[in-house]
Amino acid sequence: MKSFIHELGVIDKLGETHPVYFKQGLNVVTGKSSTGKSALIEIFDYCFGSSEYTVPKGIITDNAALYYVYLNVNGQNIVLGRLPDKNNKAFLRREDNYYPDKISRDYFSDSHFIQLNKFKKHLTSFFLDIDDVDTSLTARKNRRYNRKASTPSIRSFVSFMMQHQNLIANKHAIFYRFDEKQKREQVIEHTKIFLGLVDQNFFHLSQEKERLSGEINKIKRKQETNRKLIESQKQKIEPVLRQLYASMGFDEDPISLQEILRHPNDAQERLDEIIQPDKIRPLSNALTERHIELQKKLSSKTSQLRKLQRKAGSINQHINAEKELLKNAKEFQPKETINIAKSVCPFCHTEHEQLQQQAEHLQKSILKLADNLKQARPMRSKFQSLLIKTNRQMEDLGKEISDISDQIAEIDKAEKDLEEKESLYETILDIKTRLFVRLESLNLSDDLELEERLKKIKASLKIVESNLREYDYKAGLEKANKTVNRFMAEIGEDFEFEESYKPINLHFSFETFDLYHLNEKGEKIFLRSMGSGANWLYSHITLFLALHKYFASLGEACAIPSILFFDQPTQVYFPSFKFDKSEKFDKEAIKKLEPRDENERQIDDDIIAVENLFTQLSIYCTDLKKTNDFTPQIIVTDHADNLELSDGTQFETLVKGNRWRKRGLIDPVPI
Repeated sequence: MKSFIHELGVIDKLGETHPVYFKQGLNVVTGKSSTGKSALIEIFDYCFGSSEYTVPKGIITDNAALYYVYLNVNGQNIVLGRLPDKNNKAFLRREDNYYPDKISRDYFSDSHFIQLNKFKKHLTSFFLDIDDVDTSLTARKNRRYNRKASTPSIRSFVSFMMQHQNLIANKHAIFYRFDEKQKREQVIEHTKIFLGLVDQNFFHLSQEKERLSGEINKIKRKQETNRKLIESQKQKIEPVLRQLYASMGFDEDPISLQEILRHPNDAQERLDEIIQPDKIRPLSNALTERHIELQKKLSSKTSQLRKLQRKAGSINQHINAEKELLKNAKEFQPKETINIAKSVCPFCHTEHEQLQQQAEHLQKSILKLADNLKQARPMRSKFQSLLIKTNRQMEDLGKEISDISDQIAEIDKAEKDLEEKESLYETILDIKTRLFVRLESLNLSDDLELEERLKKIKASLKIVESNLREYDYKAGLEKANKTVNRFMAEIGEDFEFEESYKPINLHFSFETFDLYHLNEKGEKIFLRSMGSGANWLYSHITLFLALHKYFASLGEACAIPSILFFDQPTQVYFPSFKFDKSEKFDKEAIKKLEPRDENERQIDDDIIAVENLFTQLSIYCTDLKKTNDFTPQIIVTDHADNLELSDGTQFETLVKGNRWRKRGLIDPVPI
């Protein structure tokens, strides 16, 4: 998102304001050590909602009464402020325009200070309009206190915006705050939101998809429950119905069992019309045939049960035999040696070796058998599983046999009752009563109603899924990867990577946030294995310039602020600058800090490399301004000064008064 800092500064304890002014595009704050250059990135981070107060200890922290940032976010001007060590509150105030002389101690009234959590949410709303990022309400219910998933925060943006002094040339880390696993995962998870690939509607649609899918599963489970219930009732109702039809003498079923189960209330009314005295066929042998059929079925089931009983007995024998065998195998200890008497002929006194050879063979066989017994794989678990299965089959058959026996007994009882009653119709009415009692016990949902509901929900789900397909964020991330990789290839060409990494072929993934160089052999060489500090520096800068170029191409669709801090990038070339106390940046001052022998890279070469670095940053901003009508704001804090840039840009226009060789951020220092 188009964003830039108007000014950033400190108000000291005497109420004096110490501002640092910035313009859009490339800005350079240059100066000697201990002047507060690196404090600028920490002040911005603190005012941008950091819960940690990390401004370097010294003159600034000793004298600061308040830190502030005056910035523009997509045309809206906002002032942020924080009190030192008071990290539980923050200041936020809107302004219609930017007023350079607006900031003073009196400007920061207590009424605009709010709790830090509310401050972060309020500030985030300038960049993002999103309240709920749960794709699953079920997952939310499983969280403690039914909490929502963490929503995107401005704190996630800083990972894309800041390259601290200890990070910009680091071979082990690339992104700020990624040393904390949870924060890293949140940034990666929320990136699809930051890039505008999904919005609030996506998450609501995802929740609706889960809800509708859950409703469909509920209906299917209900239908399955009904199916099982129908099957269970069928086993109870069918025998009575068969007896009723047989007693009536019907050759065919007037109403099928399935019809009765599907519509039990309607079936009772229809059966009332059918079960009438004039419909009885007393000469029919249907009841006898039913009795014979049940007897045959009983014999068959009984035969199957006997087979299973014999099988179970055999399995038990195997289990017991194996148990005994394993027990004996453990106790069996074969002798290592055996004594054999010699066989001598009583007449010729000749010794025979045949007995000894047979004994040796026997001993080998015994040892082999003992070894086999020790190594025998137990089969008990398989036999036990088979026995359980067999027992269950016997149990099921036992129930079937019992049911058949009951049905036979019912027919026998009905025939016996018929001898004592006045008419067959009374016997039939008894059977009908038993049938209706069973039918009234049915409590089934209307399958037609369930099916109709299922159709409607599936239709709604189809619409939701169609809308969700428009958010093909995985394809969007893949496209983003390719675009950033292409930008890195273009940007990296102009930086001084080692020869072994030319042409540089950096690859980045928004799914993992990994960065690596892909060489000609197709090998992935990650940053930690790329050698010199220059490679690490340029890999960081190339990646972040490519990212912000991609963000700029997205326009307002991208929520990430177009602000980028590079703190002390030239430390790779001039590591001794932390001791820089000179009031002028020139070769002689550098040579005193960086003495080098003939075999080392010379100062002139390093200055050329540094000038190229700033030149490429300048060209980058100029080109993006032409392409997108705005450029990311790049703020570089460094020791380098008075550089000659090959694109014709005057270095002084980048510094714009922010040269701290004879002063620091707080100037003058309060007495």
